Amino acid sequence: MSHTSKWKWTTILTIATPAVLALTVLFYVIVMDIERQTVILGTPDPIDPTAQFKPVAYVGVVSRYPPTIMYRGYQPIMDYLTANTPYRFELVLGKDYQEALRLLLSRRVSAVFLGSYQYVRAHTEHRIVPVLKPLNEYRQPLSRSVLFVRSSSSMRAVADLAGKTLALPSSESFSAHWPIDELFAQQKMSANDLARVHNFAHHHTVIAQVMNGSFEAGVTREYLVRDLLGKEIRAIAFSDPIPSSPLVALADHHTEIIRAMTEALLRVNQDERTRLELTQHWDAEFVNGFVTANDADYEIIRRMTQPARRKTTP
Repeated sequence: MSHTSKWKWTTILTIATPAVLALTVLFYVIVMDIERQTVILGTPDPIDPTAQFKPVAYVGVVSRYPPTIMYRGYQPIMDYLTANTPYRFELVLGKDYQEALRLLLSRRVSAVFLGSYQYVRAHTEHRIVPVLKPLNEYRQPLSRSVLFVRSSSSMRAVADLAGKTLALPSSESFSAHWPIDELFAQQKMSANDLARVHNFAHHHTVIAQVMNGSFEAGVTREYLVRDLLGKEIRAIAFSDPIPSSPLVALADHHTEIIRAMTEALLRVNQDERTRLELTQHWDAEFVNGFVTANDADYEIIRRMTQPARRKTTP
């Protein structure tokens, strides 16, 4: 290779390397950073060439899972809504549970996929209404939380947790309140009987903390560990079924968008073969479709959850 060619390649690499590095950093800042609010824009559905001309509707999501997992499971729902409504739907991910609620209250999003426990609190304090709730594999709008351990653990009952460590999801999650407010009380236990209780930001972090041995037990949503139960992990207890987490909105905000979303998502259930095809890439919580929701559905959560009385670590 001539001196001139070497100089050209050296110059190109000198220019390109910082550019590639900058793009890589930008990707991780936008997609991976959970310490800031992130707007992730979906690409218009190829079967709907008019999507780019549609008015934009933003939808928020509570940060139950890391951003990349959230995007992978929720963006296909946005694409479906874009293709089946007069609007182009784009996803907004927040840094924590409260961020999603703030986005709705500030009217920066039209609707939010909210947790059941968080919805009950928000309904009392703000004009927030449930719109839809997802169905489980039995075609019921219900879900459960599960207290679990590794399969190799000697723990077999709730009482065995005394002196052990417990990983919980966000304190804004029903799964974090159920063992403390109900399960332990039934056993005449409290969080003080455990060696350590810690809340993690994401359900997947709870699962990982137990799987890698950092914590001896954990609580998460049943559907997230269904494939692991009876294999890598063992269930100690399940919560009673509760209403599944609702899609919520403000009663007086973007009613036409909410109506369009509702009609499109309810159509998913009308044909089984079509549903399976449509939802194959959706988050597992939503692959069975939706039914309408109302506030009375969540009265059971109001009765089940009490102010937490537990010892936690920062």
